[in-house]
Parts: sequence; structure tokens; C-alpha cells
Amino acid sequence: MYEKKGIKILHVDDEESQLLFTKHFLQTLDDSFIVDSISDPREALRQVNTNRYDIIVSDYKMDKLNGVQLAIKIKKKMNIPFILYTGQDFDVMDSAIMSGVDYYVKKEIDPSHYHLLYKRIHQAVETNQTGLRKKNGVELVSNI
Repeated sequence: MYEKKGIKILHVDDEESQLLFTKHFLQTLDDSFIVDSISDPREALRQVNTNRYDIIVSDYKMDKLNGVQLAIKIKKKMNIPFILYTGQDFDVMDSAIMSGVDYYVKKEIDPSHYHLLYKRIHQAVETNQTGLRKKNGVELVSNI
């Protein structure tokens, strides 16, 4: 079966409307994005163990497990970029940074914030891939 090439995103949010809107806007901005949407953070932990993702985008405030706790659990097992994508104010940013979250993007009513999320996804994935190439001793240098 043909598998679409692109950035594979695991999006975790316990609000169904957020899952739908985010997936819609991200795939509109970049049709190579493959977005798996999950409403239960515990299910997200199972998914990252059985599927390959390039990045995780997670809400902060969820039942059973918040986004920072999810980041800590995932970062202990694997090196995968993690974006905390939340309506919470910056009061959770310190704990997010300490947990290994790569970027913090604030949800806004104005849909223009999806452009920032899109840019942060690309930045985090590229930074991670560059780091892996350096770690494996395969650094590509370009004069462009």
C-alpha cells in the first residue's frame, strides 16, 4: 500500500473541536502533514510506542495526564520533538521547558496562530533531524 511521505504528527487534545480544527488548518497549510488526532493522553503514550511520529503536538490541560506530564513520559523513552499547544498562559512555560518541550504555542481565537504552529512544527522537526544527522556523524553541508 502507498504511504504518503511527509511530517507525521501526533496531536493530543481532549477537546474534539480542537482536534478537528487543528488538523484541518495544518493540512490546509501543508498537505504533506499527516495528522493523527487522539483525545486521550494515555492512548498517545501507547501510540508513540507502536507508530513512528516526527513530532508530538499536545494540549496542556487534559484529564488524566497534562501535556507536561505527557512530555516527560515520552522524552524519557525517545528523542522526539514536542510542542505544547495550549490556551494556558505562560505560567506553565517554566515547567514545560524543564520537561523538555521544544516549543510553546498559545492557542488563540484568531486562526492566524495556526501559521505559527505550522512554522514551529517545521523548525522542531528540522532541528531534530539535523541533531540526529550530527549524532550519527552524517552532517550535510550546503553553500546555498
